[in-house]
Amino acid sequence: MVFSFFKRKGEEPQTLTPPRPVAPKPPAGGPATQAPASAPPSPSAEMERVEFDALSFDGASATAESHSAVEEAAILYANERVTEAISTLLHFIKENAEARDLHPWLLLFDLYQLLGMKQQFDELSMEFIVKYERSAPVWEGARAATMTAKLQPKRGMASGVQLKGEIGPAQLADIDRLPSLAEAEGGVKLDMVSASAIDAETAARLAAVLHSIRRGEKRISVAGAKEFVQIIKGQLDGTARQEMRYWALLFELYQILSLQNEFEDAAIDYAVTFELSPPSWEALPETVQTAGASDMEVQEPMLEVECFIIEGVLSSDSGHKLRDLERHAENRTEIHIDMSNATRVDFVTVGAFIGTLVNLNQRGKQVVISGANGMIHALFDVMGVTEYATIIRKKSR
Repeated sequence: MVFSFFKRKGEEPQTLTPPRPVAPKPPAGGPATQAPASAPPSPSAEMERVEFDALSFDGASATAESHSAVEEAAILYANERVTEAISTLLHFIKENAEARDLHPWLLLFDLYQLLGMKQQFDELSMEFIVKYERSAPVWEGARAATMTAKLQPKRGMASGVQLKGEIGPAQLADIDRLPSLAEAEGGVKLDMVSASAIDAETAARLAAVLHSIRRGEKRISVAGAKEFVQIIKGQLDGTARQEMRYWALLFELYQILSLQNEFEDAAIDYAVTFELSPPSWEALPETVQTAGASDMEVQEPMLEVECFIIEGVLSSDSGHKLRDLERHAENRTEIHIDMSNATRVDFVTVGAFIGTLVNLNQRGKQVVISGANGMIHALFDVMGVTEYATIIRKKSR
């Protein structure tokens, strides 16, 4: 079955709507498993190491049959029909013994890796070595686990809380978790990078919680603190100016950011507005370390700070993630999306993802996507995502 989703070069982008799921059937007689070849030769020292990014997926060895198998497997996987995707690729490999196109093989390796199917991966490796007389991709289970463990604290969520969008009563439970996290680990991380507003009641609760943590001599790191200060100031420039609860959060964020001059300027403004004595700046004990976005940017590698991370499954439940991406892109001309920890993009959702990319392109933004696994990359090829973003292929050895 051939899926003709490729966009012809030179065509103008059309108005995009999310594609409807399809239900392709695997070729009849496709085997569920593939028996390993017997007694494969040992790879020699001179044998070429396979690298996914060094192979041409569009090379002269590609055939209409391999394109069809790759497209069908990509769409099946996107529709969460994993067993059928594996069967499609295995069927192509079995029925096209003379084909030299590596793409179906590499996608099958990628699927086995994603699903933790090491035995099948090893069996396929032996067949690959016999057929191509070169070393096969290497199982990356241990390396992937190490990478995941390293990424967790850098996203600020291992011992902290993330507040997104319009912060309100629904996030009060998360805010109330902060003191116990700070007590348990001596510090806490709060991610407000994707926050866009806050109501007065929640602002008062957040200010009180941050104040108690700081007075308890626990470390506080707030990603996006400077940006959120500007959001609060914008609210205070309007009808919320007479709302003391916003001022309380503003003063607390200034304390966390160690911005004493800005704190004192706001204190004067507060005194004029309410004809009351403003809060006083509190010198923090040396044992207390606070940090805002600027401090965290110095500590973290540039890649972690600059990239917008998409992980897990990008599905119909991920609308907020696409909105977060648009907010992330507002003050940037080049957008880097890291999909190293993404496992799948749902077939319906890829249409919404393309719509977001088109919108960014129309606003003069350049998008670079890196780290996507082979199955996601194949789907992006089928659906024309490469027309709206530069794709850096994931390197796998």
